[in-house]
Amino acid sequence: MNKHIVSLSTIAPSLLVASFAAQAQPTSIGLGASWTDSPYKGYGSVYYPLPSIVFDNGVFFINNFTAGAYVYNDNNQKVSLGLSYLPFEFKPKDSDNYQMKQLNKRHSTLLAEARYSISTQFGNFTTGIGADILDESNSVIIGASYSYKFTGDKWAIVPKVGFTWANDKHNDYYYGVSHAESMRSGLAYHDAKSSFTPYVSLVGSYAITQHFSSYAGVRIDKLTGDAKNSPMIANSTVPSVFAGINYSF
Repeated sequence: MNKHIVSLSTIAPSLLVASFAAQAQPTSIGLGASWTDSPYKGYGSVYYPLPSIVFDNGVFFINNFTAGAYVYNDNNQKVSLGLSYLPFEFKPKDSDNYQMKQLNKRHSTLLAEARYSISTQFGNFTTGIGADILDESNSVIIGASYSYKFTGDKWAIVPKVGFTWANDKHNDYYYGVSHAESMRSGLAYHDAKSSFTPYVSLVGSYAITQHFSSYAGVRIDKLTGDAKNSPMIANSTVPSVFAGINYSF
């Protein structure tokens, strides 16, 4: 019997570290694209390719940009350990804002993660914690989300609400402005502290054939606190739109 699988697989307050496989078996591959209105000044719209690889044999899993193993996997509860790519980055040359061009580059990184999820008749709850292991941002990110899946014969719709908390080192790396950067750029010095980022998303999928399925969705993140108040930020509401096609084996 085919299963609807529509999952967002990250605790990071990022754009679209996601994988989707509607009407799929545990293994699927796919390709899509995403559009995001970057919060950074002078960045504007950002487009990303969105490859999808989903594999899960009950012991090991690959879920797009996340891979790991289950420490506990029984019925409706799962505990996992893994690695996840955090696609946050800032490239001064990509900004049209002269002051932003004077800032230092901020790199993406890799998180070591621990997650817990439980699926009930009332919906799905997931929480987790991740930490930078490449010594780029020294990020520590904690997240939690709730989703409920509506399904039909060939379709599935999943609304989701959640939040992430990022530590001060994460926020200062991606949103802070050092004294040296302030002197070069004219932007105000900003020592960013920790903050929460709530978000909502809606993902829909449709089975085109037995093996091919399509998906589309929208997500809105809301920066708060010192992330929102950074002189690097032009807009604190970050919308993302994405769509693609998967092939299940």
